[in-house]
Parts: sequence; structure tokens; C-alpha cells
Amino acid sequence: MLDDDRNRTAVEGLLADADRALALTEFEDVRGSREIVRETIANARQSCIDLVRRRRTLSLTLGEQTALQQTLDVLRARLRFFDASV
Repeated sequence: MLDDDRNRTAVEGLLADADRALALTEFEDVRGSREIVRETIANARQSCIDLVRRRRTLSLTLGEQTALQQTLDVLRARLRFFDASV
């Protein structure tokens, strides 16, 4: 495990990256471009994988775990809507 300061910094980065990944799936912004939608889906899928992998090495508070899980749930739901699995 990481020391407390490094863990805190890593957790903050993880949560920020999760929010960013979710924001990048705002499909209203890419309507009409099949290629951009495909790229967005691929990036979202990879983000889910990376976030879960990074989470394994960190110590999160219950609130942070809940926030991350909620973000991942929405991200996965958006992927399922486009028949993309994670």
C-alpha cells in the first residue's frame, strides 16, 4: 500500500479521472458522428478498466468508494446502452 499522502493524492486523481471519463461520454456533444461515438465508447470502456485497476491499490473512504462506484455504474450503463460491454 501507499503511504497516506501518496494514497490521498492518488485517490483524488482517481476520482477526478472518473469524473472526467464520465463527462467525456456526454453523447449529446457527439451526435451525428459515428466515428466520434465509436471512439468515445472505446475510450469509456478503457477508462472503466483503468479505474477499476487503479482502485485496487488504493485505500478509499466509504464516501470515496461510493462516489467512485456511482460514477462507474453510470459509465457502464452508458456503455450498455450502446451494446458495449466492460
